[in-house]
This record gives sequence, structure tokens and C-alpha cells, in this order.
Amino acid sequence: MALNLSQLDEATRAELSRSVETLVDEGMDRPLARRKVWDDYQSELIAIADKEAGIDERPPLPPLPEARETGKTYQPKRWYMPRPDSGDDFFTPERMQKSRSALENLKQHLKQGAKA
Repeated sequence: MALNLSQLDEATRAELSRSVETLVDEGMDRPLARRKVWDDYQSELIAIADKEAGIDERPPLPPLPEARETGKTYQPKRWYMPRPDSGDDFFTPERMQKSRSALENLKQHLKQGAKA
């Protein structure tokens, strides 16, 4: 974020203004004096910031506490749960024949309903 003059406190602005007036009194053009004073102020801020510890130079954070190994507490919901009586002995030939005849009966009823 760039710093501008309006964000500074009164004391700092007054000090920068005095520096500009000193350079103008020595014969420097006012816009050039303002630019030079501002650039010097920014350079001082950078030098101060370089002395401070950066984020990479800070000591590392303490380690996190150990996670408890108690097993899974959340079980995701299973969308398909087989019935206990399903399996190879569930699909007997008699049950398959009964399901096929019920399906044929349903098809016949649907065909009759479509004709009416």
C-alpha cells in the first residue's frame, strides 16, 4: 500500500514542510524540493523496515498438539445398503420367475391403459 502525505500526522508533515522550505531557500525549485524530500522520507521508511524482522525471519510457531488416535468418529452415510437376506440364495429360480411374471403383468396393464 502506497503512503501519501495526507495519511501522515501533523508533526511529520510539518517536519517535511520545513525540509522543503530549507531546500527552496537554498535555491532549489519547489516541486523538485518536494519530490526530493518525499523520496528521502520513503527511503528512511524502507531502511527502518529493513531492520525489522520479516515474516520469514520470525521464529517458527510452536508445534500443534498431537492428534488423538481414537478411530473414526464420523461414518459417511452409505447410499446402498444390501439387505441381510440378499445374495446368491436370495435370487432363487422361483423368485426370479415370480418377478418376471409380475413385470409382464405390469407391461400388459400399461399397454391396455395406453390403448384406452
